[in-house]
Formats: sequence, structure tokens, C-alpha cells
Amino acid sequence: MRHWRKTWNSLIGPLMIWVAFIIVTPFLGMAAIAPLGVLSLLRETILKTIGMFCVLILAPLAALDEIAPPIVTREEVRWRNRNSETFFEGEVVWEDLEFLPSILNRIRSTTGKRRQQADERDTATNARTVGT
Repeated sequence: MRHWRKTWNSLIGPLMIWVAFIIVTPFLGMAAIAPLGVLSLLRETILKTIGMFCVLILAPLAALDEIAPPIVTREEVRWRNRNSETFFEGEVVWEDLEFLPSILNRIRSTTGKRRQQADERDTATNARTVGT
């Protein structure tokens, strides 16, 4: 009975909110701008093309591959790490990596052991730099 809650809670994270935003905004924007008649046909076509790019490229990247702008991935990582015990079985730590630097980031999971080893390496590196 509890499994549906895990699925539902994973659908309300910042990444899925971004997906909904990226899908709905171009349609609402064009529905509001097109009837006004303030844009030329060429500019309206350019706006529609950009909107379709967002819907057809950015939304699937975010939903399927967990790729989004850095601000969205940072929030998603914080949210997943904060709720890790609720959503995932076992020890999982999430981090974001650069996919296209300064434009898109990707979310990756690591197990707790791998994360602890990385933290130990960072601590050892910092100790060496402070000691010299």
C-alpha cells in the first residue's frame, strides 16, 4: 500500500515541476500572445518554434534523463537528499554534474559507500594542502 506514495512523492519534486512548467508555458504564452495580433507572422512563427523546442527537447531531457538547468538540479538534489529515507531503499546520495557547462546539469545517484570514500579523499586532500 505504501508504494504508491513513493511514486506520487517522486512526481512532486522540483524536476517534475520544471517539466510541467516547460510543457505548459509555451502553450499558454502563445495562447495569450497570438490573439493580440501584436507580432508579425515571422515573429509569431519564431516564438512557436522556440516553444516547440522547449516542449519536444527540454521536457523529455528533464523527465527521462534528469537533465535541467543548474538551479533546478540543485534544488532537486537538495530535495532528494533531504527525503532519501522516504523515497529510496538503502543508502543513496544524489549529486548534480555538469552536462553542458553553465547551461544544463544532470542528476546522478551514488551509494553511501562510494560517497563516503569520495569524502575521505577530499578530507585527505584538504589535510595535505593545509599541512604544507
